[in-house]
Amino acid sequence: MNERKKMILFSIINSYINLGEPIGSKSLLNEYSLDISSATIRNEMSTLEKMGLLEKAHTSGGRFPSDKGYRLYVDNLLENSLNIKENEDLEKILDKRYGNVSKIVETATLLLSKMTNLTAVSYTIRNNITKVINLELLKIDPNMLLFIVVYDNGSIISDRIYMIDEISDDELANISTTLKESIEGESLKDISNIFDRLKENGFKKYENLLDILEKKINNDSLSDLTKEVIIKGLGNIFNFKEFEDPIKAKEFIKIFDSKERIWELIENSESDLKITIGDENEINELKDNTIITSHFNYDKDIVGQIGIIGLTRIDYKEVISDIKLISDLLSK
Repeated sequence: MNERKKMILFSIINSYINLGEPIGSKSLLNEYSLDISSATIRNEMSTLEKMGLLEKAHTSGGRFPSDKGYRLYVDNLLENSLNIKENEDLEKILDKRYGNVSKIVETATLLLSKMTNLTAVSYTIRNNITKVINLELLKIDPNMLLFIVVYDNGSIISDRIYMIDEISDDELANISTTLKESIEGESLKDISNIFDRLKENGFKKYENLLDILEKKINNDSLSDLTKEVIIKGLGNIFNFKEFEDPIKAKEFIKIFDSKERIWELIENSESDLKITIGDENEINELKDNTIITSHFNYDKDIVGQIGIIGLTRIDYKEVISDIKLISDLLSK
């Protein structure tokens, strides 16, 4: 493609990103003060349409970019080296010394949604859980206990247990001490055998409580503690006039009902930057949208992706730079 066609295509894309309206040759000439005639622009626009890079609006003679046009535009941005931003204030906010991983990544996702005015998403994967490193059993009131378990990947379970029969402070202290001595540092695959031995050796009276504790330590959703999905800024879709249509807005919002679905959308990439545009997305509800994510290594045990999901007419240059800034800070 020659430089003139590229200039016209990219001018149309920039206009559509900013205004969300198809643009004709005269408007393009006036908006960008191009040093060519309106007739030449029309001819080039017609050629770009035949190439599949532009589409013609049904309601006017204007054109707007196709997914193929956006892809050429984005690839050109990446080839010409985007300016990766630096921000000392954000670096302080996301300093890993001042928060746990969940809080830091949640803050990063919220910041990204505010910086881009788009819906931001992230997921983190922790190393698999292999053992319990800390266990606490505390009394809240005579018939309620608080059970806290910390696993070796940093995940925590905190849950209340309701007791039918009241348990004394001395009894609870004895159970808690025995559990800590028996379970902390032990492999999860040995937990069931440990509880069986406890029931046989003086704790038969508390069999019901021990069964509850065992299930909470080895519950079926334990694998969910190795991954976390965060969504922020869903309301930002209303910054785009396209979502004034309540049906379109509802369809977009519904995608985020299932965090598992978001996980599937963005998980399969360890590339530095992954961009899928329009029809490149696998599900129908996202055929008008772009997903951009960047991989980060939080530490040797935790990795993830962070990025945005939004309409195809986003400001790619700014958004990609913002995503790279945040993912780079998470990897520091």
